[in-house]
Amino acid sequence: MILNNPYYYHPQLAVRQVADDVLSTIAHLPQWDELFRAGKMLGVLLIEPPLPGSNSRARVHYYNKYAYLVAYSGVVNGLDDTDQYFVPPIYDLQKPDNFYLLKDRAITDINQELAAGTLAPSKVKQLKSLRRQLSISLQREIFSHFNFLNPSGSSRNVIDIFADAKRGLPPGGTGECAAPRLLQYAYQQGLKPRQIAEFWYGTSPKVSLRLHGHFYPSCIEKCSPILRYMIPSLSESIPMSLPSCHAETLRVIYEDDYLVAIHKPYGLLSVPAKDHSQPNVEDLLHQMYPSVKGPMLVHRLDQATSGILLAAKDALAFKSLSQMFVEKNIQKRYLARLNGKLKSQCGIISLPLSVNPDDRPRQVVDFQFGKEAITYYEVIEGMWGNEKIPADETLIELYPLTGRTHQLRVHCASPAGLDHPIVGDSLYDIMDDNASSAPRLMLHAESVTLEHPISHNALTIVDSDYSI
Repeated sequence: MILNNPYYYHPQLAVRQVADDVLSTIAHLPQWDELFRAGKMLGVLLIEPPLPGSNSRARVHYYNKYAYLVAYSGVVNGLDDTDQYFVPPIYDLQKPDNFYLLKDRAITDINQELAAGTLAPSKVKQLKSLRRQLSISLQREIFSHFNFLNPSGSSRNVIDIFADAKRGLPPGGTGECAAPRLLQYAYQQGLKPRQIAEFWYGTSPKVSLRLHGHFYPSCIEKCSPILRYMIPSLSESIPMSLPSCHAETLRVIYEDDYLVAIHKPYGLLSVPAKDHSQPNVEDLLHQMYPSVKGPMLVHRLDQATSGILLAAKDALAFKSLSQMFVEKNIQKRYLARLNGKLKSQCGIISLPLSVNPDDRPRQVVDFQFGKEAITYYEVIEGMWGNEKIPADETLIELYPLTGRTHQLRVHCASPAGLDHPIVGDSLYDIMDDNASSAPRLMLHAESVTLEHPISHNALTIVDSDYSI
């Protein structure tokens, strides 16, 4: 059996049953329940049952006819696992070596000096530079202990894995998630993986969408390069970021001497990625208009979103259009299909957003540090292009009054917002029995209304192509 993709899956009955067994086990152990109740991602890996008398039976659990392993992500301080219920961490951060302790103490001392607020600016700059050097050195030392296996028994260090993926030094916490731990232990013990899934236990964090007992895809920022290595049979379908579109040309919707509006297909980047290896709208525009110097795009769309993008053909138009976006003088209308039936017909969502530093590129509702994000919505009747809207979905118009990353997706999915994820949203859709599968994110930038940057005439541009 080929292992399922940890990013695009709906858990099978067997996985749900063993996950329920794990939830029940923790809930009936008061000390564990108290520790996990604060919120923790768990994972299960169904395996082929070890042969009788096999030495690889440690930490293997059984529910009915199913054999499985279980893991948690990160660290659970104070957890007593003397019965070896969970698979072990790849590197135990609660038992660090002397190198870790010395560098960590040095960083703590620097933080205390900086917090005192009595240092000269030159000394502050010097200490911050030293702290950064120590942090990088400490990270490299930690990651030197993270060597991952694949089914053939080959091993690679996480620093090399991320370097090959052109991702630089891995972010903090890489290698500590449940999925890599489960696969690592299975390969070490000669166990054959069958199905993998991750789910939440306990209270949802205030800044993120996590519900008890619900299943979620693996994180992209920390896990995707590792899982591409650990599951080579699925490496091409495990995202490095989001699905890429290899469009060679762009379709022009509107054009004059000063600006051009194009249809961006879903899956195509708006601007170059860090490694510049994927096609993107900005580069394609410069191929179409080689005489234009300097940047052309004046705004962006998420890679997974289709629809209108505006670009300038000279510096004056670029400056004028950019200022319109800053001053919110351009109205954008999006169409989206939501999972489930929305009860309210219209309203305003105001939820501040910030990036989740532990799981980029996902954004979270953050009332303490988030930036203002406001969206007006209205439920409508109609079609998605030539496609009828299913009875268990809602067609909605979205008008973002601000332009935060993933704003519409989080505002729709968050329990504090509409609590109805956009169909096909692999980043924010809770994967339960009622979640609709779709080949793409059903979010489309359908129209923009603005004052022309040169003629100052009113201009509305519409893109009705939802198919790509």
